[in-house]
Amino acid sequence: MQLNIQVGMKEFGFQSDATAPAFSPNHNLSQHVEPTKPYFFRKELLSQFMSWLYAPAGDSCLLVGPTGAGKSSLVEQTCARLNWPSITVSAHSRMEMPELTGYNLPVTDPVSGDLNTKFVDGPLTKAMRHGLVFVLDEYDTLDPSVTVGLHAVMEGRPLVIAENNGEVIRPHANFRFVACGNTAGQSDEMGVYAATMQQNLASLDRFRVFEVEYLEPKDEVDLVVKAVPGITKEIVENMVKIANSVRDQHQGKGGNYLSVTMSTRTLLRWARIGNGYTLAKKKNPLKLALQESLLNRCDKVQKLAIDKMASSVFGNDWPVEVDKPF
Repeated sequence: MQLNIQVGMKEFGFQSDATAPAFSPNHNLSQHVEPTKPYFFRKELLSQFMSWLYAPAGDSCLLVGPTGAGKSSLVEQTCARLNWPSITVSAHSRMEMPELTGYNLPVTDPVSGDLNTKFVDGPLTKAMRHGLVFVLDEYDTLDPSVTVGLHAVMEGRPLVIAENNGEVIRPHANFRFVACGNTAGQSDEMGVYAATMQQNLASLDRFRVFEVEYLEPKDEVDLVVKAVPGITKEIVENMVKIANSVRDQHQGKGGNYLSVTMSTRTLLRWARIGNGYTLAKKKNPLKLALQESLLNRCDKVQKLAIDKMASSVFGNDWPVEVDKPF
């Protein structure tokens, strides 16, 4: 499988005649190509990421940024438009190497009935064999000892699977290793990302690192309007103002502090639910949707603070009380 066609940069939302190398659609790994979804590509970030994707030069890629800013989606949606197969795995603090590389599982011979074992590839092994982009999400929650075990893979060297009689998996030419995290592997300075761990410096040294921040307001408005057909731009502009106010206070700007934030993911959820409730003619649809999207997981003080932010933006259109949905 080779990069044998060109895809116009218009597929990425840019008014340009430029093209990018891509794989032919309907190839033998097309079941691993993510479906195309609305995503706002930032020109500079996309250019840097694609530069690494086409020529990693022995580096892995680390995308760092706040929750819901579009880190893993950047990888998946770039690959989707290039017909590049990918696989995403969410890491956790108790993850061990066999979850990534594979297991020996018991199998019964259909003829003799004898019980044997068979090695089954894990997602990392599959990606290395067949040339997928492997995305390890929530990378900074991993125990550092696990990331140390990935050093060879992260710099483009073979994977040795002891569980399969020492099989050596040499990375396919199209294989790429991407990690995504809320911290840069130096632990969480603010204490809001539970379970993240300080990573081994030697592990971090194997990454080319990109920062993925929240979108600029006008770009985030465009994204939500495209993603939620029927919602008005004026309403979305107000929603984005509220989202950025929450983010500012989450970062302690202005002397106030919230332990929660409103990610782009949460903003899209709020818009989607609110638009649905509006069409269903629910009373106070946006407030009800905000409760379901964010407020119901806040304590009373933060719930009141965010509600006041919304009231200051929407004015008289923001009710004091809200009816229950049923």
